Amino acid sequence: MSEGTIKFTCACGKAYKVKEKYAGKRIKCPECGETVAVPSASEPVASARASAVSQKAVVSTSKRVSGEGSASPGKSARVASSAPAPTRRPGGDTQIVEAPDLTPDMKKYQRKRDEEMMRGTAKLVLFADGKAVKSFRLDRDPKTLGRGSSNDIQIEGKSVSKNHLKFEYMMGMFICTDQQSANGLVVNGKKIRRASLKDGDIIQLGDVVLRIDCGK
Repeated sequence: MSEGTIKFTCACGKAYKVKEKYAGKRIKCPECGETVAVPSASEPVASARASAVSQKAVVSTSKRVSGEGSASPGKSARVASSAPAPTRRPGGDTQIVEAPDLTPDMKKYQRKRDEEMMRGTAKLVLFADGKAVKSFRLDRDPKTLGRGSSNDIQIEGKSVSKNHLKFEYMMGMFICTDQQSANGLVVNGKKIRRASLKDGDIIQLGDVVLRIDCGK
């Protein structure tokens, strides 16, 4: 009569099959290094393995969620799922303002006289209450515009982002690109991310109004 076998599983999930004469003895698991006692009868290997794997998965998940091995898995999971996502106010400290409709007062922003300007040069005219109050020169070199002091053109308006626009001269025209600002770029009443500008175009940055006068 052949000697029977005993089937059992280590806590790490490693399955064993040994002869009955080893019942009650202890063996070292080569998988995890732990000492395992051989049972007197076979255990349901599949269910024992599943239980071990399931337990390891729960402990691993708990550590990832809580960052501490001693934390309760269930509690850690609940805390993680109920934690509010971080919120960030659009534009930081920039005031969010809808660009007003200038159509009824457009005459106030049109050029009243022509100024001789060389090709590759332009002028940005800043308005306040429909009146031109300041101007900034553009040339073939890239220029940035914003509220921050690091910009080539600094405008203090609250609706102007710290880094709002970038001006470039390419292929004989000035290109204006929004720099992911809070209020965006509006040219001639249309919100747009990037625009090729022509003489007399009206630029709105929230409630700040500019006109570009280009050389021909």
